[in-house]
Amino acid sequence: MEYQVANGVKLRTIHTTKFKNTKILINFTFPAHSQNYGKLAMLAELLQNCSAKYHSELLVSRQLSRMYGASYGVTVLRYGNQHTLQIKISFPNDKYLPSKERLMTEILEFLEEMIEKPYISGVGFNQAYFEIHQNNLVNYLNSIADNKEYYAVLKLQKLYYPNDPDHGNFLLGSGREISELDSKSLYSFYQQVMKTSAITILVAGEIDDQEVLRGVEHFRYFVDRPVTKYELRVMPQPVESLQSASEKIDGSQSILNVGYELPVYFGDEEYFPAVIFNQLFGSSTRSLLFTNVREKASLAYDIHSSYNSLAGIVTVQAGIDYQNEQQVLELIPAQITKLLHGDYSDQLMDGVKQSMINQHRSEADHLSAVIEKRYIQQIMNIDYPDTVWEERINSVTKDDIKKIAAKVKLRAIFALNSQGANNENNSLS
Repeated sequence: MEYQVANGVKLRTIHTTKFKNTKILINFTFPAHSQNYGKLAMLAELLQNCSAKYHSELLVSRQLSRMYGASYGVTVLRYGNQHTLQIKISFPNDKYLPSKERLMTEILEFLEEMIEKPYISGVGFNQAYFEIHQNNLVNYLNSIADNKEYYAVLKLQKLYYPNDPDHGNFLLGSGREISELDSKSLYSFYQQVMKTSAITILVAGEIDDQEVLRGVEHFRYFVDRPVTKYELRVMPQPVESLQSASEKIDGSQSILNVGYELPVYFGDEEYFPAVIFNQLFGSSTRSLLFTNVREKASLAYDIHSSYNSLAGIVTVQAGIDYQNEQQVLELIPAQITKLLHGDYSDQLMDGVKQSMINQHRSEADHLSAVIEKRYIQQIMNIDYPDTVWEERINSVTKDDIKKIAAKVKLRAIFALNSQGANNENNSLS
């Protein structure tokens, strides 16, 4: 069921008896702008760990324990062109609690406290509390370069979107951006987020809709706000030539990341062929990349692809030996050529489809997957019932895959090159 709590504030309830837990997601959303990335990341830190009443992480933890081990978290996400502050909490259903316990009301009161009553002093966040989490976040961001796989992903992202910081920059901002924030200006930003962002509340489990409605209507910020309409799908700016870069690192393994444009998006007629294309290409252990590059040619420790249907991008990441880089760069597009020509077995196609259907069915056994899928369908205003989803998967043909392969266009390459542990020139630039 869907309810309009206020203009720009929606509540969706998902009724299911399959789980012992109930889950609530509250998404504050607005268009993605890079100047807000560091601010929202810092705000997520503060809203997760403290409030006016629970003014330490220990007090928050104790209250969660009192609520039968409820799990609470705040994170920052980007869905295409949408920037999201997501607050989530999971807790046991009432029927598994001692008689007459009504946990939903207490949970909503806790969320109201954490969201709407932050730990402030005067006109800003409490300074000591602010500085602790500011330092923690700066240290985390400055340590990302030590996670070579993740670092390579972020470098490819920046190459893929040159001169487009809204999509090329890291979602959490940079250490420098975080260090320049102050508690007063961030509190002003918090108030702006609360008053102007679109709000979507999703509640899944064995629930009483009216009880939930009464609870969310009590939030003082869940009131009318202007609604900004924008395109969720990311349309990358054209580039005149291939974007490529490399850096040297110590160690014995190089990391190669490749980005391809695939202008097919969630909800498009060719969406399901694009999903299966990615599975055949490199997203499964049956895939051509895994079979031909890793197993047959022994040129990669690991290699896989991923498809982002809100950004129209397919990426490949491979762990390789430096001396094999050119061979791998030749073999990756060779697998796309095989898909373009239908040069793979019907058994591979059938196996990939069945594996996807099995995975899709298994997701129904996980409450987080259920609520996340509903949210994506809601923001895209597209609903794929399970039976329709399976029918669309099974209807994809080799000719459909050929059409997808013909749309793929190489856009960016980034490599972290290790020429051996004994090479003195290997240092992260």
